[in-house]
Amino acid sequence: MPKQAETYVVGNFKGGVGKSTTVQMLSFESAFRKKRKTLVIDLDPQGNTSDVLSLTAENFGNENLPDEFDATIWEAVRTGDITSSIYNIMPDLDLIPANISFSDFPDYMIEKYPGDKLSQFKYMEKLIKPLKDIYDVIYIDVPPTISTYSNAAMYVAEYVIVILQTQVKSLKGAQNYIDYMNFFIEQYDTDLEVVGIVPFMMQKRDSVDQEIYTAAKDIYGAHLLDTVVLNQSRLKRYDGSGITYDINKNGKVEQWDKRAHEVFVNILDEIDEHRLILSGEE
Repeated sequence: MPKQAETYVVGNFKGGVGKSTTVQMLSFESAFRKKRKTLVIDLDPQGNTSDVLSLTAENFGNENLPDEFDATIWEAVRTGDITSSIYNIMPDLDLIPANISFSDFPDYMIEKYPGDKLSQFKYMEKLIKPLKDIYDVIYIDVPPTISTYSNAAMYVAEYVIVILQTQVKSLKGAQNYIDYMNFFIEQYDTDLEVVGIVPFMMQKRDSVDQEIYTAAKDIYGAHLLDTVVLNQSRLKRYDGSGITYDINKNGKVEQWDKRAHEVFVNILDEIDEHRLILSGEE
């Protein structure tokens, strides 16, 4: 039987912790650096990941994307045809985008399967399942809430990447996410494992950040990645410019791009190691 795509949902129940940035960067490194056939599924109606990857496509010479996506995950849900909502961003990286119209998804699912949450999740699983035969890896971005979006993603995925910003509220948000994930697994008899917890945007000299990071190591142990995403202005810039990988006049990667990308290549390598351990392949 052919190997199916490893499917990851990236989450935390607190917003603004770097969740969407992680989806964007890991999918980029997966495609650009690892040459894996990679798909991003945007299940967040805000569509931030869709916007950033659209700009990224322009940076890498893809001028075939429309100014606005004609077909999104919302059209796929309503028609049952997901292939028409797949857009190529760059070699080995595709996107199923979302926009604000997807905010009707929870009501649509309730109307379609009233009082039957499991069937709502299975509907999304059935929609996405054929794509697992096409791609090596799939990343799913979701809103930072307990919702039909995050529940559907948990049901579809095999692995969770938890984002932990080094703040008290984010530490609690990460723990709440893991507690809810365990409840969800038991409630709906599905398989889902935490493959890594990413410490994000830590200020090296901030005592509170250091205290939270130390507390996280005590709580999560080996699940907490060694690679820390420090506060980088280049990552903020990508929100408006799309992801870049600029080459300077000496033929080398521009230093600030290089620093940003090296961090997420290291994260990707750590996640690969954790996944191999979890799957018994190592």
